[in-house]
Amino acid sequence: MAVSTLAKEEMKERIEDRSLIVHKVAFDLEAAKNIVEKNKTQFFAKLGFIKPRREEIECESVYLVYEPFIAAKATYLLDYYKQKTYTIKIGEEVSEVIAFGQIFKPEAAKEGILKRPYKAIVFNAQERVIHKAATQMALNRTGREINPTRLPSGVAELEPKKTLKRDTDRVKELKISPDIILDKIRERTATRPRDVGRIAEETFEVTEYALVCTPIYEARCRRLKTGETKIIPISGVTGKMLSL
Repeated sequence: MAVSTLAKEEMKERIEDRSLIVHKVAFDLEAAKNIVEKNKTQFFAKLGFIKPRREEIECESVYLVYEPFIAAKATYLLDYYKQKTYTIKIGEEVSEVIAFGQIFKPEAAKEGILKRPYKAIVFNAQERVIHKAATQMALNRTGREINPTRLPSGVAELEPKKTLKRDTDRVKELKISPDIILDKIRERTATRPRDVGRIAEETFEVTEYALVCTPIYEARCRRLKTGETKIIPISGVTGKMLSL
């Protein structure tokens, strides 16, 4: 685990080394073609329900690729002090209050919608507050953020580097630096409240950081009547149609 301290911000960072996860292909090409044949008309539907006949759609090719994603989880802890003004209502007969070795003189205050007057003592203090936050984030290969819960999952290859090296021509290019997600998740997670005073402790930690490559069958289908073509992505792990 890499550890760094940002002296200027007084914030400690702990960032896990990036791991590589490659999902195993769960079914073969023929099974993928059968899935496409059963579902291909829905991708050419108009108004959501007017679908062409099955014979009007031709599946020209089905090709296995590995789609890369970047995923990370982070936590943030801020232990800090903030200024707080306390107003304590006292009886009308009270002329002074002695507390904390100090003498407090009553002040005039008002309460409620009707602004009824009452007597109170007012003093300033500091509160020690623990602020925590956690974020989960995922980016596709172009850097667009996607819902982490929709990130494909599956059984991982035991030797992911070896798998990608063997199928290197099938791996889609990552258009961004993987480290960009660290800046994004830090900006979203490590946000100080406006009332921060003195800081006792501040820690930002990336607990999970991974390049995830998942197998996808890309089916190229054409509507013969219009020439319209669509690329239909099918998860090589679950067999479900994907929206990437």
